[in-house]
Amino acid sequence: MRANQRSQPVSGINVLRWELGNELRTLRLAAGKSIADAARCLECSDAKISRMENGQRGAVARDVRDLCKFYGVPAQRRDQLMALSREAVEADKGTSPIPAKYSTYIALESQALSLRNYEPTFVPGLLQTENYARETFVQNGDYREPAEIETLVQIRMDRQKRIWNESSVKAHFIIDENVLWRPAGIDPRTRAIREEQIDRLIRATRLEHVTLQVIPYEAGFYQGMESATVCLLNLDEGPKANSACYLEGAFRELFVRGHGEIAAIGAKFELMTRTALSATDTRKFLMRLLKGNYEHWSSARPSGPSGLGKVAMS
Repeated sequence: MRANQRSQPVSGINVLRWELGNELRTLRLAAGKSIADAARCLECSDAKISRMENGQRGAVARDVRDLCKFYGVPAQRRDQLMALSREAVEADKGTSPIPAKYSTYIALESQALSLRNYEPTFVPGLLQTENYARETFVQNGDYREPAEIETLVQIRMDRQKRIWNESSVKAHFIIDENVLWRPAGIDPRTRAIREEQIDRLIRATRLEHVTLQVIPYEAGFYQGMESATVCLLNLDEGPKANSACYLEGAFRELFVRGHGEIAAIGAKFELMTRTALSATDTRKFLMRLLKGNYEHWSSARPSGPSGLGKVAMS
């Protein structure tokens, strides 16, 4: 199916813009041109070409026409891409005001054949309950209007369809045990949010196309724990598969497209899979946690200054 014949899989996210940019990048590489060459063709900055190809900004039909001519693209394909650029511009009029890089990531995610996701602080967005997702946006403080928060929650729920409804992507999640103790459940409302979320994680472990692993506190320091959120996407198959990596933290968002860098991050993810509990043991761990048969390490702290005791597991 051609890119511009696909519907938008996530409300508020312009997948067409990314698909156009990815096609322009493919054509540039096939023509043996550099980003600097393309920038000289359009008399613009290298950054504009890079953002265009990554889907972080739109490409107007005139720029698409000039680039296609520069790359030696046949007229019929050029006209198709110019039409796609106009569709992408129209789609942009209805997009949500979320950060451009995050919007690009969601567009990529919607096309991925498989994904790997490490989370040290929050439950992965694709596995969150609606109540948990809403609470993260409310407590984040960056979004003040209720309507804006509900739009963001809906985007997150739309993204989850590929996991819960379609089984169309193979997903591997690794989370630090720290994730499972927030919200802490100090009042009935937050306790209910946490319990509902843990129950959903248990259900996720029963999905054939999903692998979920927990790295427990008892693992101590481990390779990769210095990372913030890591999302690795495989967009096609084969030895030279098109891949992307998105790194997200409180003070930075970064796309990694270099094969060497992505391979290094992927190798670290592989090391974390060996450190984490197996998928089967993770399910057992979560079930003990939900039943209250596993205590947080702080509850095992002795009253005196002599140090920490062992974590209670039953």
